Amino acid sequence: MTPTRRSGRARGVVRSFAVLPALMWLALSWIAGPPLAAQLRIPDSQVIRSIEIQGLQSLTPETVRYYLGVEEGQELDQEELNRNIQALWQRDLIGDIEIDSVAEGDGIRLIVKIEERPVLRSIDYQGLKKLKRGDIREVIVTERIDVREGGPLKRGELNRLAAAIQQAYKDKGYRFAAVRFEIEEISPGERRAVYTIDEGDRVRIQEIDFEGNTVYSDLRLRSRMRKVRESGPLSRLLRRDIYNPAGLEEDLDKVKTLYRNSGYKNVLLGEPEIRVDEVGGNEDKRRIFLTVPVEEGERWRFGEITIEGNETYSDQALLRVFQNKSGSWLKANLIDDGIESVTDLYKNTGYMFASIEPELRERDNNVADVRVKIDEGEQFTVGRVEFKGNTRTKDKVLRREVRLQEGFVMNLGALRSSVYKVNQLGYFQLDEEDPVQVDVDSEEQKVNLTFEGEEADRTELQFGGGWSEFDGFFGQFAIRTQNFLGRGESVQASFQSGRLRTQFDLGYFVPYFLDKPQTVGIRIFKSEQDFSSLSEFRDFRQDQEGIQLTYGRNLSLFQSFAVNYTFATFEDTQSFFVPGNPDGDPPTEDEFITLDRDIESSSIRPVWSFNSIDNRFEPTRGRRISFSTEYSGGALGGNNEFVRPEASFSLFKPLNDYPTKHVFAMNAEIGYIEPFGDGLLSVFEYYVLGGERSIRGHARRSLFPRDETGNLFRDSSGLVIGGDRFAQLNLEYHYLAGGPFRMILFADAAQAWAPGATIDAGDLRYTAGAELRVLVPVFGAPLRFIYAFNLNPEPFDQFESFQFTIGSSF
Repeated sequence: MTPTRRSGRARGVVRSFAVLPALMWLALSWIAGPPLAAQLRIPDSQVIRSIEIQGLQSLTPETVRYYLGVEEGQELDQEELNRNIQALWQRDLIGDIEIDSVAEGDGIRLIVKIEERPVLRSIDYQGLKKLKRGDIREVIVTERIDVREGGPLKRGELNRLAAAIQQAYKDKGYRFAAVRFEIEEISPGERRAVYTIDEGDRVRIQEIDFEGNTVYSDLRLRSRMRKVRESGPLSRLLRRDIYNPAGLEEDLDKVKTLYRNSGYKNVLLGEPEIRVDEVGGNEDKRRIFLTVPVEEGERWRFGEITIEGNETYSDQALLRVFQNKSGSWLKANLIDDGIESVTDLYKNTGYMFASIEPELRERDNNVADVRVKIDEGEQFTVGRVEFKGNTRTKDKVLRREVRLQEGFVMNLGALRSSVYKVNQLGYFQLDEEDPVQVDVDSEEQKVNLTFEGEEADRTELQFGGGWSEFDGFFGQFAIRTQNFLGRGESVQASFQSGRLRTQFDLGYFVPYFLDKPQTVGIRIFKSEQDFSSLSEFRDFRQDQEGIQLTYGRNLSLFQSFAVNYTFATFEDTQSFFVPGNPDGDPPTEDEFITLDRDIESSSIRPVWSFNSIDNRFEPTRGRRISFSTEYSGGALGGNNEFVRPEASFSLFKPLNDYPTKHVFAMNAEIGYIEPFGDGLLSVFEYYVLGGERSIRGHARRSLFPRDETGNLFRDSSGLVIGGDRFAQLNLEYHYLAGGPFRMILFADAAQAWAPGATIDAGDLRYTAGAELRVLVPVFGAPLRFIYAFNLNPEPFDQFESFQFTIGSSF
């Protein structure tokens, strides 16, 4: 509403020279429009002889005449002048206008007095700490506050902004924040708004109590709340101890659900009472005390269920999904689950607009019947399926992940799965807000689908060199792409050369061989390792080369089965000092034992896996389960003979999406290797833990199993070996800071047990720490900066408090 300036002068332009009609018109114009003014004494002639404009600063007389539509020598049209005044006012150029007229010859002279609206040149904030200027800009856009630097000054909008800033502080827990503003003059036509903010202290929730509850205790009801919690170490970390009206309402709905799932269908929760008190008599330490009134009502039993309006499916087919039995307690969750199942049934068979509504009918003795009303609507089929934004990835690569086909019945469940699977590829990211454009053709009863997204570069590139305590100076190059030539094929190549070892690895993987849901792959590897310079008491050299072939098959949406065949040869040369030199002098040649072993390994490894994790490098939800058993030697040939079963489980579970994302993650792995026959088992087949993908902080392959005195385990030849069993647990808490950044708190536990040793959980090694991950497009994988603490250090540990690597933890 446009503000009006009150003064003793009448507002408006009169329509008549009679005093009474003029006064009536002035009263109406005062109510209906912006401030206008005119002189009542107007001569009979209304020809404009001259125009005098007063009060201009930035506007020109020509601009005012143009907007008012008046020129000298023309007849005055008072209705048109009124409309022009209104239009000028709406342009926010003026703050007030008065129009007088005096006789001049045989006409009138118009005297136009303008008070220009000043320009808001700048907005300054003083005392702004917990909020950023970007937060305030977001508030201005969200609340549609018409305040901008360089625009007209509107005091009412400045007041709205002050109130919005204060509310933003309240949402962050600063309930006593005070916001005021002053307008300062920069020049006659320019002003500056200065907001002064006293943030005060953040007020946290001390207690949450319920009144009137007898069925469930306060503790049980509070356990249902997730968004708003009493202040404590974890709730402080998650910012859940801040009063949030929307979050509290969502939590109280969960409390209602607890009652309704037990038969209390009429439970009522009243308006929460909010009290702010001092704690311990300290004026600076105030806390919020919430009290929620509860009316539990009576408990109801389930009566009968009937279905109306169904034509496609029989009553018997639909009633099977409802698990409530007559005479049992009326559980809302079982009814809701049944309604959801019926809804999914219809929407997954083409009835996109089917409506399924339950209705409760009360009977005597607290019994309620359920009537399900169904409006099936029309059945739709899939029309066109198209893709937009895939400038590099071929259509067929994306289409094969879509669980819908043109001409088939429309299936909303399959559409959701299709979005998930396309995003799971990792190299084409669908729009998060609107991944699929759905165009419904009601006449043809078809649905056209357009998957819209953008290419995500997933080419991992690593090159350079460096120095490490283990390798000395080295150079390396590695490249891996998941979308070779836009065909969805994976190619990887790596080369590293240093003082101790030279490694080469080349792989090629086709996920849809012959355009069928089957995978084939090949990997060739070669390495030369020479550790003779590390110790004068031990000499170890190994040359290894081999090939790995893979064939896999997709079993279902997230399940797959693969078989890997590996053939490799090892040439090991090891010399080590026989313990017992009494003087500790450097050993002589006759005090060494030298072993030359040529190992030929031929193994097959079947793997079953389930993988619903949404993104390989930026996961937020999903599970990964795998079981495998590797068999080497025996009927396959070679002299590296063993059986190795392994299992792993990974989980990513979102904890919170707003205002920032929080994700809990865990990974558990176990494995066992059992040699058999008379063949040789390479020392590299045993389990040796440590590294950024194992137990963080410990150097890679540094955690050998040891006996009670700290000595390493050796085989019958005297060689140091790892464990034949291992267990590993990784726990992570992810805080998605926005953009490419992700903060992680972690705790790791792992151990490998030597052959014959008793498995004891007390042998586990523990580390904990924090990790920063930054997803850099040029690498196609996150950079990991790891800082770890050794929670149970041992003298022989090779522990690195800071580690840097590229990739993921699990």
